[in-house]
Amino acid sequence: MKTYILNLFALCTLFVLSACNKSEETLTPSEIVDTYSVPQGNNAFDPTLVNYYQKYGTYILYKFTEKDTYWTPTGWKKPVMAASGAWSAGGEVAAADVAYIPAQLALIQSKWFGFYSDKFMKKFLPTKILLCSKVDSVTNGFIFGGPTVVYVKQTKKVGAFYNYDNIQVNYGDASVSIMTAAETRIFLAKVNLIFIQSIIARGLSQPTTEFITTTDYTTTMTSSAQSYGKGIIISYFGPSAQADWNAYITAMVTYSTVNLNTSTAITDTSPVGILNPTKDVNGQIKKRYNIVRNYFINEYNVDLQLIGNAAKGI
Repeated sequence: MKTYILNLFALCTLFVLSACNKSEETLTPSEIVDTYSVPQGNNAFDPTLVNYYQKYGTYILYKFTEKDTYWTPTGWKKPVMAASGAWSAGGEVAAADVAYIPAQLALIQSKWFGFYSDKFMKKFLPTKILLCSKVDSVTNGFIFGGPTVVYVKQTKKVGAFYNYDNIQVNYGDASVSIMTAAETRIFLAKVNLIFIQSIIARGLSQPTTEFITTTDYTTTMTSSAQSYGKGIIISYFGPSAQADWNAYITAMVTYSTVNLNTSTAITDTSPVGILNPTKDVNGQIKKRYNIVRNYFINEYNVDLQLIGNAAKGI
């Protein structure tokens, strides 16, 4: 469930001798609590952001702080360089240029929000969506050959990133107006995968009883072939129903039906070919795939596989 953060106020009445003086104070909670409000300005697009909040309970922000972006209960997630020279993984962002937010919102609606029902969005959207002109993934590169390994900061433009209670979305700049079909498809694939990964990270989607009871997670397995034979598509080493459920969801939004039905070696541990008889030797994967897919169709009127198809240009 989303966290709804409210302003808390109290009226403290102080009596000094015979005089009475009332003052309004803001209560300070012991934990970190932020407050947000929309609209953030008087732009033509601000009513659209208000409408999204009223529909989904999510704040879509173009004015935000580093704390809004990087704070989590387990630590600050902004990439930093350690004493060794190595960079911590994460994303670096910059706020959107307001001139391009209308086009950015149209992109978000078309390639992200448009795949989901209102019920799904109310359930699974995070507290905040941050509109950005830059979202860079930060990783380490290495230079070898000297007495010590030298770390090099590497950045890559990505369509979206997430931290805890927010998803940061790119293309709030001039590049939104010149996106190619390939770039648009890459954005679609990335932003929807990030959305699903954020749902998984927040523990919001649990496997159904039907899904859990259609296989055996207790018997020790020693190969991918055994795992596939039971309809389990994650690693055969210590699998769980939750991790397996997550893997099915991720496969649907990442790969097309063509990819999933392509014949490939049974030793291939990617989702490619999981619906082909080479991997699905007992038909269990297809059975459990349909359980997951139909659950989201019946419960939320959302076909997750349409996202994977669109991401691959189908």
